[in-house]
Amino acid sequence: MASKFKVILAGATGATGKLVLNRLLNSEDIEKVTTIGRRKLEIDNPKLEQRIVNFDELPDDLCAEHDVAICTLGAPRTKYGKEMFIKVEQTYVLAFAERCKKSGVKQFHMLSGHGADATSRFLYYQIKGEADTKIADMGFERAIIYRPAVLLVERSDSRFYESVVRSMFSAFD
Repeated sequence: MASKFKVILAGATGATGKLVLNRLLNSEDIEKVTTIGRRKLEIDNPKLEQRIVNFDELPDDLCAEHDVAICTLGAPRTKYGKEMFIKVEQTYVLAFAERCKKSGVKQFHMLSGHGADATSRFLYYQIKGEADTKIADMGFERAIIYRPAVLLVERSDSRFYESVVRSMFSAFD
């Protein structure tokens, strides 16, 4: 029997993170899921451990005893402004990745964005690209960076571009 994974997930309260968490909790390959976030989720599952954290002061041992880390942290610039966007999308993401690397996490999976490029003149693509490059260079056994063009998930906030794409794809349902 293959060993089961212990996963740590940052960003479980967001639209994508919620979907990822649900899949992890329902997978037979996952032994334990630890979520880190600013608030507690209203989920009760024997596989789930929730840790409330301050992302400005992540504990050094945060990721100890985990095999896999998944990061779906995000903050739309239109909602939170430039400074918070940079802080969440880059500073917090990199701090989480650094803790994972120091703790011996083997795999790091990160949700980025289509067009991410550290040399871009556009802030969104530049910040995402810089984070991608730094994580790829950290030396994880496996660093996987997902760059979807659009996320077709249910959100509590409205995003014009996503609503247009969703309506276009609904014709194919």
